[in-house]
Order: sequence, then structure tokens, then C-alpha cells
Amino acid sequence: MLTTQSFIVAVCAYGLAALFGVAMIRRLWLQRSMSLGSSIGMGLIGGLLLTPAYPSSEASTIAPALIVVIFNTLFGEGFAAALEPALWLTVGGVIGALLGWWRARRRISAESL
Repeated sequence: MLTTQSFIVAVCAYGLAALFGVAMIRRLWLQRSMSLGSSIGMGLIGGLLLTPAYPSSEASTIAPALIVVIFNTLFGEGFAAALEPALWLTVGGVIGALLGWWRARRRISAESL
């Protein structure tokens, strides 16, 4: 059983790994200046990796929504058990894509000044 302290450490470690992964994707795949589409894509990836969800209705701890959806669908009770985390994952992806779009628009307007 996880203690509160080990759970917080695990969630922080996952968050840092996800941020590091997004930074490495940006550095290795998109080396030149990012276009609007690639900014939206990076925001989407970040949103999908960082969105939390409860694994079940009885759970008191969170987990990454992407992992919850995959595990509940494949090893749990099917897609019915993964529906709510899938909705959270979708919302996280949309918010991430919107943040990527907003950042790209802000960068484009700053470069035109």
C-alpha cells in the first residue's frame, strides 16, 4: 500500500518525466521554429500525458488518465470502465491543444512587432 508521501513522490516523478518527454520530443523532432500545427500537437501531447483521473469510482488516488484508459479498457471491465477517464483525457488533450495554439499565436504576434 502506498503512503501519502510515496504517492506524492510518484505523481511528481511521473509529472517530471512527462514534461521531460515533451521537451525531448520538441528538441529531437521539431528542431526548427515551431509552426502553429506543431505547437498545437505539442500541447496535445502534453495534455494527454499530464491529465490525471481516478482509476475507478471507489478510488481515492489519481493516476495518469492515459494509463487509466488503457488499463481499464484492456485489463479491467472494458471501455465502460474507461469512459469517465477517457472523457477527462479528451478534456486534457483539448486544453493542451488550446494552450499550444495560444502560445503559438502569442509567439507569432511577438515576432511581427
